[in-house]
Amino acid sequence: MNRKILSALIAVMIIISSVMFTSCGEKKEYPVTLGQTVIEKEPEKIVVLTKNLADIISTIGYDVKMVGRSDEVTQKGVQVVPSMGTAHSPSVASMDEVGAEVIFADSTLDPGIKEKLEKKGMDVVILDTASTPKQVSGLYKKIGRVLGGDITGTQEGREAYAKLSDTLKSVREAANNDSNNIVRTITYLYIDNGVLKTFNQNTWGSTMLGLTGAINVFKTAETDVVDNAALSLSNPDFIFCADKTTQEYIASSKSLKKLNALKTGAVFIIPYDDITMQGNTALTTLETMLRNMYPEDFNS
Repeated sequence: MNRKILSALIAVMIIISSVMFTSCGEKKEYPVTLGQTVIEKEPEKIVVLTKNLADIISTIGYDVKMVGRSDEVTQKGVQVVPSMGTAHSPSVASMDEVGAEVIFADSTLDPGIKEKLEKKGMDVVILDTASTPKQVSGLYKKIGRVLGGDITGTQEGREAYAKLSDTLKSVREAANNDSNNIVRTITYLYIDNGVLKTFNQNTWGSTMLGLTGAINVFKTAETDVVDNAALSLSNPDFIFCADKTTQEYIASSKSLKKLNALKTGAVFIIPYDDITMQGNTALTTLETMLRNMYPEDFNS
């Protein structure tokens, strides 16, 4: 190849490389685009309308930005923040008054309220509860991006979830309950519109049950609706219920009264909200579950 042509090609490649590296080096934190929402700058004042999003935001370390919450956000750490009303129909005037810039909500937010908030210049970020650990990790990164930027926030979200995941596993390992290599089984039950349900495949609740070291008897079930015959046949060693109503339902059922967990007193209550939380609340919930399952390991 002619030396002049080769030199020209190299020069062009250097220019292209220079442009590429300059472009990468100039990557900015904002604006951040999430779906149809564009966050132009780092928000300083946010309102969080769902308990789970508040849990995650606190875990990442951005709860200091909270100037408002919904009635449903009841964690002790954020109760000092004033309520803006319900998660479904919060007060637009109250959120405007505190100078909220970004509103975190889920799909239960009234569409009319969402439109009014956006007309007031507030960005509304709709994020529903994730299911699998991979989806939860993605949720952390999305929240991090909004609150800390494309680079810094994404990294903080990623690190926060990794730390939570590692700690959850450490809590499980700290419970010295497998010395006899006994395989134990478990399930979680709750009543939804009069129907007995559980956590089946691809749910965060099933992940939490697995972290106890026991096997979720409905882990591979295709539906979350519980068949009493299947529950009786699987006969789990441990049963966690959402509330006293669910606990009384299985205790009074003729088809379930012979369950081992009922005979051994291994039926416990863990509120649905607690077992579905995906922030630091998950740590205290897991420890509570393990304390109920293996009291001798925690009291020794």
